[in-house]
Amino acid sequence: NSPFVIILFDLIYRRVGERAVLNSPVLPHQYYVSWFFERGPEIEIADVSYFGRKHVNPDSGEIWTSRLSISTNNLIINNMQEENFGTIVYFKFTFPYLCILVFMLVSMEEQRPFLIPGHRLSLNCNAETKRRHSVYWIKPAGNKASPIQGSVTKKAESQDNGKWKCVVKDNGKESEFEFFVSVVDFSSASKYVYTSTNLPLSIPFWITPKEFVQKILSNVETIEWLFTPKTSSTQQTIFSFSSKNGQLKQEDTASELSYKNFTDGGNFSLHRNLARVEDRGTYNCSITFTNGYVLSRSLVVDVLEITPSPGTELISGHHLNLSCSTGGPLETGVTVKWVPPDTSSLAKADFLSGHLIITRVGTEDSGKWRCDLRRNTTTLTSAVITLKIGEHRKREENMNVSFSFLVFSLPVFLFCNSHQRKMRQLRHRLCKCKK
Repeated sequence: NSPFVIILFDLIYRRVGERAVLNSPVLPHQYYVSWFFERGPEIEIADVSYFGRKHVNPDSGEIWTSRLSISTNNLIINNMQEENFGTIVYFKFTFPYLCILVFMLVSMEEQRPFLIPGHRLSLNCNAETKRRHSVYWIKPAGNKASPIQGSVTKKAESQDNGKWKCVVKDNGKESEFEFFVSVVDFSSASKYVYTSTNLPLSIPFWITPKEFVQKILSNVETIEWLFTPKTSSTQQTIFSFSSKNGQLKQEDTASELSYKNFTDGGNFSLHRNLARVEDRGTYNCSITFTNGYVLSRSLVVDVLEITPSPGTELISGHHLNLSCSTGGPLETGVTVKWVPPDTSSLAKADFLSGHLIITRVGTEDSGKWRCDLRRNTTTLTSAVITLKIGEHRKREENMNVSFSFLVFSLPVFLFCNSHQRKMRQLRHRLCKCKK
């Protein structure tokens, strides 16, 4: 019988600069394998055999010798360039076995390293093949982009920031190629900032990607930091920056907030050493670009405070009302927990309300009382007060009365005792005279 040939055909899509690993089919104990490249004249680029030969053909040229590594089970092409794309044939001599691997080049148009919101975002992905195939994009959010074959053109927005995927579909097989888009935006931290009257105030406004902040300044028209108090609807300007004069102006000196050099690492945050109740409210940082696009970020600041009534210094037996609050309703899932001092009889109790009533305080309740703001098991912030509980005044008064009585009674007792002794002596003398 004449030998027969088993032919395996595989289509592989790659991008310039990527790495390709070509796996060999299962080999017998004795084998001779050659790898050929068919693009113009056929060239043997590498071969292996069962007696340990692993050879890259030096005559194949630097485009292969500088990029190939070979083992018994695979051939690896590193840093693929356009000249490496084409048809690679795997041929095993001991058993007629032919494997044809066709490499298709996927080209992607390079984007700028970053985009200003509102600028043109253009993505192009093309598979250089005459085969019937389809190309589409997947957005960072996971949904498909426009149905136009391999092309996306739109105004850049914050939600465009992240990893895009170009998908090439051929004969039911999909190949994915990642492409990162960087759109200047504020970092996506929580919109709530928690602190207390015992802790510093830090309002975090960060621009990403931070390494491009200095480069975008030429595209910035104005920057403003605004504040709306929790108890008011009137918006106040804290700082403002204009590219016309390049100066940062402090509009509200009473806030005593400070800032760092925002061109250094994209830090537009505001700070103060200690938070105050009047800091509660909504803070906004907005950047207006020269193209008219406004990039804005708002943060809600909640300042936790403990209010004791009637005060922090009390007498044992008095009534105490403790209130722990941010001045309004808490965010969903956020709770309050009290932590009394270890010496208190209430130390092991579980208080989960913002209002705590102690009908009769004792000296054992003296010390630091802490109120935690928590989400599940995570402590968001804490406030602390120190209570001083003295002894009851009636007890002190009784002690003072007893002491005064003792001081007054002792001389009287000594006087009476002396007088009685003298009277007995006098009576004894009178009796003696009568005899």
